[in-house]
Amino acid sequence: MGNFKDKLVEFLCKGLKPFFRQESLDYRELSSSSFRLLVLLPCCIGDVLMATPLVRVLREAFPRAAIDFAVSSWARPMLENNPRINELVDCGSVGSGHFSLRGYISLIRAVRLRGYKLAFVPVRSPVLSAVPFLAGVPHRIGLDSAGRGFSLTVRVPVKGVRHEVELYLDLARAIGIAVKDAKMEFFPPPEAQVKASTYLDGLASPPVVIHPGGGVNPGMKLSAKRWPPERFAALADALISDGMPVVLVGGRSDEALAAEIKASMQRSPLDLTGKLNWGELGALLKEARLYIGHDTGATHLAVAVGTPVIALFGPSDPRMYGPYGGKSIILWHNVGCNPCFVKGRWNEKCRDFRCIKAITVDEVLESVRLITANRLGNAHSYSAISL
Repeated sequence: MGNFKDKLVEFLCKGLKPFFRQESLDYRELSSSSFRLLVLLPCCIGDVLMATPLVRVLREAFPRAAIDFAVSSWARPMLENNPRINELVDCGSVGSGHFSLRGYISLIRAVRLRGYKLAFVPVRSPVLSAVPFLAGVPHRIGLDSAGRGFSLTVRVPVKGVRHEVELYLDLARAIGIAVKDAKMEFFPPPEAQVKASTYLDGLASPPVVIHPGGGVNPGMKLSAKRWPPERFAALADALISDGMPVVLVGGRSDEALAAEIKASMQRSPLDLTGKLNWGELGALLKEARLYIGHDTGATHLAVAVGTPVIALFGPSDPRMYGPYGGKSIILWHNVGCNPCFVKGRWNEKCRDFRCIKAITVDEVLESVRLITANRLGNAHSYSAISL
């Protein structure tokens, strides 16, 4: 059913393309002007963080512009303290799973009232891509995935396997902006840093932070991304035995998982699951020795604050969604049927999750040794071990 719907949407979008004008836009025509600019990306945590390099590049290219970011309440904490953004526009329910026509119209009105001259739309949804057009934004740059960007004036094709950060940056490149020093960013508020310090004061040394849950976004839960809890227990025990404090983190929905892991352990980690908001988690990660987690928002948050990351991947493609920049190791086994998480969907027929289970505790421990011994070097901003 999903494939038929995709084909129908693509057919309709391609049919609409001839009715919308395109333009050749050079950013230098606007670089010295004062105007309002919008980045529209409602969801989700990781996606919004992966758009922060685009925001950084736009701020450098348009120093006099007011740069706003339209985002959902779910992902808003990723941007609340970002000094490169002037205003966060509330998307309401738009972009978070199913949303109402009323919510969609409300977003269009909010965009129209602010009088934007330029909009960047790093989304693949034709409905979301049409918001700036319906709001009267004259210059609209965005992704054109299988014709879904029909309403854009500058359409950036989505072809092949490309990391999401680079794909988002292609929007800037499409109007002539040179991309330099691209990296994800997160700015924890001062009060979050104070709270994080109170937790870390009782530890003998900077901890290894483990996020065993995740894979949850509005309208979607992907437990297939998760490594087995008994392996996290064995990993945490081994790390503590080696003299590394371990901190478990996650949201309230991860509390039962953390309890299961602790029940299987011989040692005692510091469990902060359900106790930190996103700002506090970012502040904690900033002070950590390293971070271990799945394809989830917290993993991208760790990268954004400069913490070395070990990412455990299974159904999703690390070439597209893996940690971007910094000292990162990605553990991913090609078992023949993965990656199967494509276009926001995964293979629901899969029941054994063999791809994520193929990663062993020993492989993760060896990755920890590589990072703590500083043997990754700085030759590449995006380092991956693909097994």
